[in-house]
Amino acid sequence: MKPVVHGIARRALPVVERASGTRYVRERTEGGKGSGKASGKPKKIATETARAYRKLAAGLLGATAENTDGWTVAPSAREVDGKARQLARLKAHSALSEALTQGSSLGTAVVEAGRSLVAGGHMADVVSIGLNLRNKPSTEDAGRVLLGMAYQRTSDPEVAWAQFEKIDDRDIIVSAAEEYYPTAIDTLGDDALPLLDSAHETGEIDSWNAKAVLRTAESAFCIDAFDYVRTLIETRLDQMDDDADSAVRYELNRMRDWLPGGKHLDPLPTTAGKRNFGVLSYDQPGIRSRNIGDYIQTIASIGHLLRYENLSFTGDTGLTELFAKLRQSVKEERKYAGPEGELNLVEVYRDGNVYQDIPEDTWYIAFGWYMHDIFGKSFNIPFHPNLRPILLSVFVRYPEMLTPDAIAYLKKYGPVGCRDWQSVAVLRAVGVPAFFSGCLTTTVDTLFPAASPDRRSGTLRVDWTKDSKGPKKKQTVTAIRDKSFPENLELARNWVADYAYKYKHVLTSRLHANLPARSVGADVDFEPKNKSDSRFGGLIGIDAAEFDAIRNGILDKLSELLPLIATGAHEDEIYAKWVEITADEMAFADEYLAAATLPVADNRAVASALIGFERPAPDAQTTDIVMTVEKGEAPLVGQALRSIDAHAGSAYRVWLPNGSLTSAEVDAIRGKLAQGSIHVLPTVEFDGTQNAPGVLSALLPRLFADHERLIVVPATAEVSADITELSTVDFKDTLLAAKHDVRKSRSSGLTLMRRIASSFGDDHTGALDFVFASHAGMNEDFVPFDPQIAVLNLAGLRSEGIVERVLGLVQQNGLSYIDAMQMTVKGRYADLDGDWNIHAQWEASDVPKIVNWRRQARHFGHMALTR
Repeated sequence: MKPVVHGIARRALPVVERASGTRYVRERTEGGKGSGKASGKPKKIATETARAYRKLAAGLLGATAENTDGWTVAPSAREVDGKARQLARLKAHSALSEALTQGSSLGTAVVEAGRSLVAGGHMADVVSIGLNLRNKPSTEDAGRVLLGMAYQRTSDPEVAWAQFEKIDDRDIIVSAAEEYYPTAIDTLGDDALPLLDSAHETGEIDSWNAKAVLRTAESAFCIDAFDYVRTLIETRLDQMDDDADSAVRYELNRMRDWLPGGKHLDPLPTTAGKRNFGVLSYDQPGIRSRNIGDYIQTIASIGHLLRYENLSFTGDTGLTELFAKLRQSVKEERKYAGPEGELNLVEVYRDGNVYQDIPEDTWYIAFGWYMHDIFGKSFNIPFHPNLRPILLSVFVRYPEMLTPDAIAYLKKYGPVGCRDWQSVAVLRAVGVPAFFSGCLTTTVDTLFPAASPDRRSGTLRVDWTKDSKGPKKKQTVTAIRDKSFPENLELARNWVADYAYKYKHVLTSRLHANLPARSVGADVDFEPKNKSDSRFGGLIGIDAAEFDAIRNGILDKLSELLPLIATGAHEDEIYAKWVEITADEMAFADEYLAAATLPVADNRAVASALIGFERPAPDAQTTDIVMTVEKGEAPLVGQALRSIDAHAGSAYRVWLPNGSLTSAEVDAIRGKLAQGSIHVLPTVEFDGTQNAPGVLSALLPRLFADHERLIVVPATAEVSADITELSTVDFKDTLLAAKHDVRKSRSSGLTLMRRIASSFGDDHTGALDFVFASHAGMNEDFVPFDPQIAVLNLAGLRSEGIVERVLGLVQQNGLSYIDAMQMTVKGRYADLDGDWNIHAQWEASDVPKIVNWRRQARHFGHMALTR
């Protein structure tokens, strides 16, 4: 590729970006904002941009709208995105050419090009190049590094490490250190540390780029390898000059503050003989919150302590001064004399307290979003051992955080009061006692006595997307990160004061603008982007009575618990009281959750769909295989069948969907098979459609009513092993055998359920019912499986009513067959040997048995995965 391409790509991206958008077009046409007449310079710039875009667009693939001139008529966002993606690809390929021209080794050049392609989202390109290079001995390491880089983004760390660990070329490893070493640590844990020792001893670390040092330090931090982290950070900071990447320098310095001896491990102030009470803050090694809504929650929690007039506070100077100031604004009707006592205030990080020096016997209300992960890899749970949490208004964001240790911890200190109903369902699905408490911010009015007379007027828009008229704010405030904790609490207090005393009406898409504003009496229109978002169950669409019930429930519970804490009661007494005062809510949750059921297709409709079909008779000497054929896959059927036949060790029958091939095409393929035969399944009509996607697959246990098992493969399969071996798979007590999904995005069944519920959009009630019903009866999370290649336990599926349950979800909730199977089978599957189902886009194997190309670019050659 000519070196000039790199320059073209570099210059073209700004051109495309400038050409996009009606605002650009309008302002250039009108001669600038507010101008009624075009000025010469803007017009000249617009004309040059238009010409540049048209010239560029003509040389790139993809349609260019005829009426797009780039000046008066802007290209569509879709068109610009397509051109930009092509330019990113050109830039990556030209980087490879340029690196080779300048004398870099092939491996080093490939790493740079691959990194650029990955950043641009061209995963198929990276995998394609990687597979082809890996299959040649002279370029094997270059291919493996590309595959590892792609899989690091899309799949489990183990999948990427399976490629990285076989690389011998040290130049490639150094060039790819940014991906190689973090993946090693994420996969091997402490066993990866000798790799770092070796890199340090040979001086290779000095050749790493700055991001490689940062990413490796992050992974090492998450396994508590703090000595390695310190060495990496301090060695690199000593080497960095003033022109080095300022963002990386900032992050390295920030991480150092979290190491033993850093400022975050400074002893927290204590008062001898006094019980400690934590005030929730939002710092952690990965990132510090810049969401003012977090600090509003803390303001609400402070109000519950300041209600007690006989309660005094020592400890953190900034917090005690703030408490003294806020005490002056407590509502008269919320005040209690309460018991005499003194609490020592300490700042407790919600997501990073395990790295603090928390004093013994520190109590706190553990509310809010759990968890914000640390560097995208680990979670701060269990909490610091010296903390005694009151788990109230908790939102479980990532079910992946619910490790066995985390579950045991939550059980110990439960029941868990959840901010939303989705979190209740998730926790109960893994055996943690939980109930719906609602959000703590409903009680923030404790610190905001109503003004008399009420002089509020006007409308405030907080992250409001429908219009931009009038006063507006964004709840994400970057400046928060540069302020002290007490300063941020002051800022949060002022935000709520605007709701309480300045604006009569609030329009918002933010939960923590909606609830606090309602709490202090503002009129609120709450329109989130997605009403079925997992954060909102029980908090959206509620009337004034339901809102008050949440607020009073929280006030009442803490009014019983906080005096016990303040007077030094033993923790056994405090947690026994917690169980007692939450018993009614636990019972209500039992009933509420049990009321929802998943849809089930009518058995008569299922039977009707199969009328007139003669069931295949099983043959003990023959393996039955159903081949699924999706739109556009018919030309691949012959190749798939020939690959099956070439490796089959015994007789088999393949069943094809009716209409996928013509009779002549079937006969042509049949004549080339030595061991197998081809049969055609009947046309199935269900719910008014014939052979609808997923319906035929769902009906297989009924279609093959006398069979015990059935193998399912897609028409996109390339088989290089004896598929009839799958007929001997041991199901044990499972419903099928399939491979677990290796993708990062499919690592948790509970997360998948949450994602499906979120797709209900405005039907937030239906989303909640789906969550309740899909979680019912569970006692642990599961890893989703891929049913595209599977061995079905037909007898088990029939006895469990899986056909009707899957069809109900497909028919009434619009789920795909794959997702419906996850909801019904869940973890009751036997894990197939991974080589029986290799998706090139997400993983590779040196000796694959079946390669599945469904919905993946197949441009790297026939059997490209086979060595």
